[in-house]
Amino acid sequence: MNTTAVVLVLISAAMHALRNLLTKTARDKQVFVWWYELLGLFFFAPVFVYGFRQHAFALAGIWPIAVLSGLLHFLYWIWLAHSLEAGDLSRVYPISRSAPALVLVVAVLFMGERVSLLGAVGVLVAALGVYTISLNRLTPAALARPLRNFRADDATRYAFLTLLAVTGYSLVDKQAVTLFHPVAFAFIYPWFSMTLLSAYIVAVRKRGALRREWRTNRRSILVCGVLGIFGYFLILVAFSLERVSYVVGLRQISIVFSVLLGAVVLKERHIRQRMLSAAMIFIGVFLIAGAG
Repeated sequence: MNTTAVVLVLISAAMHALRNLLTKTARDKQVFVWWYELLGLFFFAPVFVYGFRQHAFALAGIWPIAVLSGLLHFLYWIWLAHSLEAGDLSRVYPISRSAPALVLVVAVLFMGERVSLLGAVGVLVAALGVYTISLNRLTPAALARPLRNFRADDATRYAFLTLLAVTGYSLVDKQAVTLFHPVAFAFIYPWFSMTLLSAYIVAVRKRGALRREWRTNRRSILVCGVLGIFGYFLILVAFSLERVSYVVGLRQISIVFSVLLGAVVLKERHIRQRMLSAAMIFIGVFLIAGAG
């Protein structure tokens, strides 16, 4: 696997885990997401403006795929916030980040990508680790619990919906960065997401919600603004360097970071089982990184 892509994905994964920890501790998680995504766009604007003035990228034809990516990211933000409101970080985050197996199947069947046997095994092992990380113990009955919980448990249901959104935007964004410069795409698609999220918040939140969240969590919002836009920009660059199934698989190392944050900062339970599953993710990541 491309060494630069590995480094970029690991940095992005750490940023992503920290951002979700801060979102978990927010008062109104959807409003919190709105704030940090808006600030992230302003933080990233100088990079985009500089590249545009230097004629580093063209925008012709970028709008349809940016709209599609914006829609998928909007759904991701909404469903992620719901899942974090309903469940532990170390339980719902692993489910929502278990995209590698789905991405692998779609990438091979519909995008014409070739994945080595070692890479495929690595992705599947990492995905299995992600799946079992939400269990209290490893038994046949427990292995089926996440699927049974889909209908009965809001946290599990929204985490799976978040998973579908992650899979969708990963595939769309991979195509986008083969056609357009990552800087241009990373700056343009969030404006469509923000338009949808703004309309949603106006429709469902009471007046003053934005002001209250800013007063309560402005420092965390500022941090997340930087982590959000620059963290995903690193993923877009990695997409331009390496196969989508490998990048998405390696990105699951953020699960390990989230389990550690859940244990140390949030004092969540069942850490032994979750760390065992995290070890499986490490093995999968090792196989993926060595498969290029």
